[in-house]
Amino acid sequence: MNIPAAKTHPRRFTSRAYWIVLGAILVSLNASAGEFWSLNWFAKKEPIQVTVNAAYLDVYNAPGRGYPIYHAVERGDQITLLKINTDWIKIKTARGLEGWIKRSDALLTLGPDGQAPEFTDPKKTDYLVDRIELGTAFGDFDGANSFSVNLGYRFTKNLSGELRFAQNTGEFADSQIVAFAILHQPFPEWRVSPFIGIGSGTLYTLPSTTLVESEDRQDHLLQASFGIYTHVAGRFFLRAEYLNDYILTSRNTNQEVNEWKIGFSVFF
Repeated sequence: MNIPAAKTHPRRFTSRAYWIVLGAILVSLNASAGEFWSLNWFAKKEPIQVTVNAAYLDVYNAPGRGYPIYHAVERGDQITLLKINTDWIKIKTARGLEGWIKRSDALLTLGPDGQAPEFTDPKKTDYLVDRIELGTAFGDFDGANSFSVNLGYRFTKNLSGELRFAQNTGEFADSQIVAFAILHQPFPEWRVSPFIGIGSGTLYTLPSTTLVESEDRQDHLLQASFGIYTHVAGRFFLRAEYLNDYILTSRNTNQEVNEWKIGFSVFF
């Protein structure tokens, strides 16, 4: 492979950036392990039993301030959250009575883990609700024009996996990248939300036919990345990303290539 600006290294198996990002992901996951499935009831959309942690909560017979209050639950009472309707949540008391409480009042309850349930913003679609991401991006692969497509799946609000395909068009060679990556997003609720990732895949290099004794090449690569998501509107997000690619060549030296890309993602 002929990439003029790429850095070459004596034969080794991983890049320093790869290990740094991997360590950051493991530390972050250890700090937030189990948080998503226990707290984010709205994302699970399953009934959850909570305990009232306020003097009392008013229970309405329908979702709306104009409807009468016909019951109240007191501190220590257990209620089941059945479903959400914008700013209202349907509940069922331990005695079997059903009614509606304000969404804000549900924050005055405690879940099985002793913490208040989390609720996503009903006015916009965000990461905590949508699981599948489809995105496209344009950028630069060490001087070559790059176009990429990614398809991701969110396992929890912090952790997702994605398939990546990139087509790079350069002066001396074209190349394609097929890779799988794990992304960690420590603060998905932020409007501008950072993420880090590690990945592994294959780089297919197609040298220009004008080069003497040119051969197509296939090399394994490792990726370490850092980027941000920015909410634009509805299901659409702007995604910007910097990647450090460490190419494990069949020769005595490996190559390190930097790339950046910016594009849009839609979640559904």
